[in-house]
Amino acid sequence: MMNKNLLLGVLLAGMVAAPLVMSAQKNDKEALKQAKKETYREYSRWSIGANVGMPFFRGDFNSFSHDKTYVGVMGGLQIGYQMTPTLGLSLTGDFGKNKGGAKGNELDYILKPDGDSYYGPNPPEGSLPYNSLYDEVKFMTFGLHLDINVNNFFRSNDSGTRRWTVLLSPAIYLQKFDPTVYQRADDKRFTTTDLDNKVNLGLGGDLALRFRASKHIDLQLKTGIAWVDNNKFDGITTCCTKKYNWLANASIGIVWKIGNKNKKDNLMYAPTKIVPVPPVVEKKEEPAPAPAPAPAPVKEEPKQEVAVVVSDQLPQLPAIYFKRNESKINVTKYQKELNTIVNALKEAPDANVNILGYADHTGGTAVNERITAARANALKDYLISQGISASRLTAKGMGKDTSLSGQAAYSEKARRVVVEKK
Repeated sequence: MMNKNLLLGVLLAGMVAAPLVMSAQKNDKEALKQAKKETYREYSRWSIGANVGMPFFRGDFNSFSHDKTYVGVMGGLQIGYQMTPTLGLSLTGDFGKNKGGAKGNELDYILKPDGDSYYGPNPPEGSLPYNSLYDEVKFMTFGLHLDINVNNFFRSNDSGTRRWTVLLSPAIYLQKFDPTVYQRADDKRFTTTDLDNKVNLGLGGDLALRFRASKHIDLQLKTGIAWVDNNKFDGITTCCTKKYNWLANASIGIVWKIGNKNKKDNLMYAPTKIVPVPPVVEKKEEPAPAPAPAPAPVKEEPKQEVAVVVSDQLPQLPAIYFKRNESKINVTKYQKELNTIVNALKEAPDANVNILGYADHTGGTAVNERITAARANALKDYLISQGISASRLTAKGMGKDTSLSGQAAYSEKARRVVVEKK
């Protein structure tokens, strides 16, 4: 019977506690969502870039032919939108051209003037072997990319000071090709028919190395490859199957981060770890006790000269530092500094002080105001617990520490509480 009662009690306790746990989890998610929203508001999302580079292709003819490597030219534009520090979307448009020749195992293949390969024993009149020909392929491609900030999977960007970023961008492309085959001997056009190269789809992607040159400009190196679902794109209709056809590129570019005038940077460089700070609850001061009745008058003794003791002078007091997104004092680590502050206030009982909390430059304005107030109140509560009167202490959250710049503005030096005499 006792076991049944115990089991029933556990079940009832679980039924009561479950809604409370679910409510707390919901509040935590809402707080995190709000903290991210406030932080992301300080970063821009749009960018536009320009790239120039070299394209290469493989089909029946190849840019890396048996006798030489053909180097083409291409240029393009990109427009990007960053959804989170890790994920973004981009549209690209590229235009270019390159040449290609026969591969080593295809030198004796025969091509007819209509662009069709021939494999019979008696070649038609006007046909030539692949070894006597080359092609020129003009192209334009438009891609929709999912941009993945790979760095964030291996190392968090807590300080928001990262300079290098690697982007992996799988994509789907619209492709249009315009090929022409020429004779090597005199560079005259060989094919007599323009092949019907309609717009087709391709799959592939890019890998980009992005460098943050400034708040407004990024530089990038990019390479990519796309499968070509078109067996006519190089001017030849047969021989190789389309599953082996591809178009690759290597390029350099510059990216302008739009709307960064009043922003920290693009959202790609925002902190990846954001911890919501609970709202600061102001503690109510206890009412002062009623004044004691005035003592009965006593006969005044003749006054004696006494030395005046100054009881409101304070020395320079040490600061207390905090981890990012935390407002709890590490009492063990800062016991020496805390003892110094407590002893100095006890030795100067007439000194009233301001307790000022500061934050680094990573969080949003609202987040920094809350966490700096929480840090200041944490030290105030500690001093009260050590016998310092609350009436002498005024806690204030100061937000970002504007006295620091550069790397120091994102370091532990900025996440601190100081005590100053009023």
